[in-house]
Amino acid sequence: MDPARTRRWALALAGALGACAPSPPPPLPHAPVPEPTDPLRPADRRGPIPPKARVADYALTARYDEELHQIDGRARITWRNHGPAPVDRIPFHLYMNGFRAPDTAWMQQARGKHRGQELDAEHPWGYVDVRTAERVGGDGGSDGEPARISLRHAEADEPSLMTVWLDQPVPPGEAVELELAFITQLPRVFARTGFHERYVMAGQWFPKPGVLMPDGTWRAHPFTLYSEFFADFGHYDVELDLPGDLVVGATGIRVSEAHEGSRQRLRYRAQMVHDFAWTAGPDLVEAWDDYEGIRIRALVPRDHADTAHVHLRAQRAALASMEARFGPYPWSTITLVEPPEGAEGAMGMEYPTLYTTSPVKPLPPLLQGLGFSERMSGQFTTIHEFGHQYFQGLLASDEFSQPWLDEGLNTFSNGLVYVDWYGAQEDGDPWLATVAGHPLRLSEAMRLAQGRHGFLEPVDQAADRFSPLVGSYSGSTYQKTAATLMTLRRLVGAERFDEAMHRYATRFAFEHPTGADLEATFIETLGSSVTLGHGEDGQPIALRLSEYFDQALRSEVVLDFRIHALTNRPMLHPEAGWRRDEHDALVGGEPPPPPPDGGWPAQDLEGIVVVYRRGEFVIPVEVEVELSDGTRERVLWDGRGRHRVLRWPGRRVVRATLDPDRKLVLEAQRHDDTRYAEDERPPRSTPEALGRLAEASALALGGAFGP
Repeated sequence: MDPARTRRWALALAGALGACAPSPPPPLPHAPVPEPTDPLRPADRRGPIPPKARVADYALTARYDEELHQIDGRARITWRNHGPAPVDRIPFHLYMNGFRAPDTAWMQQARGKHRGQELDAEHPWGYVDVRTAERVGGDGGSDGEPARISLRHAEADEPSLMTVWLDQPVPPGEAVELELAFITQLPRVFARTGFHERYVMAGQWFPKPGVLMPDGTWRAHPFTLYSEFFADFGHYDVELDLPGDLVVGATGIRVSEAHEGSRQRLRYRAQMVHDFAWTAGPDLVEAWDDYEGIRIRALVPRDHADTAHVHLRAQRAALASMEARFGPYPWSTITLVEPPEGAEGAMGMEYPTLYTTSPVKPLPPLLQGLGFSERMSGQFTTIHEFGHQYFQGLLASDEFSQPWLDEGLNTFSNGLVYVDWYGAQEDGDPWLATVAGHPLRLSEAMRLAQGRHGFLEPVDQAADRFSPLVGSYSGSTYQKTAATLMTLRRLVGAERFDEAMHRYATRFAFEHPTGADLEATFIETLGSSVTLGHGEDGQPIALRLSEYFDQALRSEVVLDFRIHALTNRPMLHPEAGWRRDEHDALVGGEPPPPPPDGGWPAQDLEGIVVVYRRGEFVIPVEVEVELSDGTRERVLWDGRGRHRVLRWPGRRVVRATLDPDRKLVLEAQRHDDTRYAEDERPPRSTPEALGRLAEASALALGGAFGP
C-alpha cells in the first residue's frame, strides 16, 4: 500500500472511530506541580551517568521575532575531545537548511511533502544562517573579557552541513569553547518545525556539532527525508526572549522568568540531553500530573482541554512500563504538547523531555452503538513520542546510520506498554480496536502493519538508503523491527527476552549503542542458539540468533508459510491385488474393498498434511493438527527444507494450523496458515467477516505506527 494512502486510511479511520470512551480518569492535581529545582532526578533515582558521556555544553540565547518568524541566536558551545587524536576542525549540522531551497538533499527526496502536509506557498522556506564563528579563550583584553578569535567556517556542498576550522588543534582530553551568531528563519510548519499563525515549534533550530566516534572519525550526515538527528550529551543553559502572552514549553526546567513590557524573558536549564527544543502559543492551556517525583505538564489547545487527561493517563502508563523494563527515566520533568489545528505538521515528534502528540478524537455515539471502540487515538502517539525519551533520548544511537535502533525499538516498546497496561486481563495480547465486538489484538496489528512494504528493503541500513519511491521506510524501520522483536520474544519466552532488553537498556544508557551492541547483548543473555523444542525424531530444534537477526534485519527475505495440502486417503489393504505365495505362484487378485456406507472409518485412513515454506526466511514453525477424535497434536518443524510431509496413519485429520500460538508476528500474510479437510470446512460466519473487517482496520491503524 502506498504510504500516503495508508496514512489517509489511518486518518479516516481515526476520524470515524476516535477514542473509546475512557474509564473515569484518576484525580489529577488542579494546581500546577512545582517546577523541579534540578533538571535531573536524584542520583539514587536516575541511575549512573558515565563521566565521558558529557561532551557538548551549550549556552544559548534566542530572541523570537514573531513578525518575521525569525530567531536571532547566539550559541556558546564547550566541546570536549574524548577522541584518540587532536582535532583541528569540527563539522556542524545546520538542519534547518534542509528547508532552504528545492535542491537540498531533504527537499529533493521529500518534494515539499511530509506526512500528508505540504510546503506552504506563502512562507515556504526555512534556513539557519551562521553569521560569525569565534573561538573564546586566551588572554583577555582590557575589559576582562576572554579573547575571541574569528574562525573560518563554510557550508558544505549540501547546506545542512558546515565545517568550522580551528586556529589550533584540540588535544585529546581538552576542550574548546566556540561562539556562533546565527539567524534562523522558520517556515510555516509542515515537517516538524516552524510556525502556524502565532503558534511556533522550534526544533533543530541552532547549529549542532557532529559526533566524534571512538576511532577518531566524525559522524555528520546530510539532512535527508528519513534521517533524524544524532548528537552528544551535555548541559544546556538557554535564555528565550518571546512575546509575553505566549504559553511556553521547553526542554529541561524553567529557572527564571521576567516580563518586560510586551515581552517575556525565560531561562531554562537541562542536563545530560543531546538537544533543546521549545514551543509557544497563545491559546495553550496546562494540565498537570506527578509521577514518582517527575513533573508532567501537558499543553493542549483550549478547546481540547477536556481530553488532556487521556494524554496524562497514557503518559503515566508509559512511564510505569518503560521504567520497569528499561531503567529509570533520569530527568525530573516531561512536557507533552498537542499543537493546535493547522499545525499538524508539528505533531508526533520527540525532543529531550519535550514531545508533541496528536489530538484525541471522540467516538461518535452511532459508532459506539454499533460496537466500535479503540485505544489508539491520541494516546498511542503520546506513548510513542514519550518512548523516544529512551530510544533515542537516553540510548542515543545513530539515527542516521541505524534508524531502526530508535524507531523500531521504540515502536516495539510501545506495544509492551499496552501489554503492561491492559494485557493482564487480556491474555497478554491486548486489543487496540474492536469492530462490533471483534477484537483486533496488538500482535495482529503489528503483523499487518508491515504490509507489503516491510520486506522491500533491508531494515539495517542508513536512512538515506531508503527510497521514497519504494516507500518501505516505515514498514521496515518501524513495523518490521517491532515484529522482529515481538517474534523473538514469543519464541524464546518473555522472561528471558525481557532480561536481555533490560540489560541492553541499562548498560548503554547515556551512550551511543549500535545494532551490534544489541545483538551481542541478546547472544550474551540467551546464548548463540535457543532450543525451542524437539522434532518428530526427538532431536532438538534451535533458533540461531545470528542467523535470525541476519535474515530479519539485513535481508529482504520474506517469512511466509502455508498449509499446502491436507488430505485423508485410504490405507493400503494388503489382501487386495496379486501376491506370490510360498510356491512363488501369483494368487489373489481381489479388488480393493469399496468404502463402506458413510465413508472410511478413521482407522482405515492416513491423514496427511503438507507444510510449505513459501518465503525464503528460514525459521522453526509449529504445526497443530486437529484429529477426528477431538485430540490435537503439535509438531515442530525446523523450517529448513522447502516443504515437510506429516503423516497420521490410522487417523483422520480435520484441520491443520501453522503457528497456532501466533508467535511469528513477522509473518505478514496468514490467510493460508489454516486448512480444513474438504468435508470439514465450516461455513463462513459473521464473526469471521468481522475478523476480516478488523484486519482491514489494522491496515489503516498501521499508519499510526509509522513516522
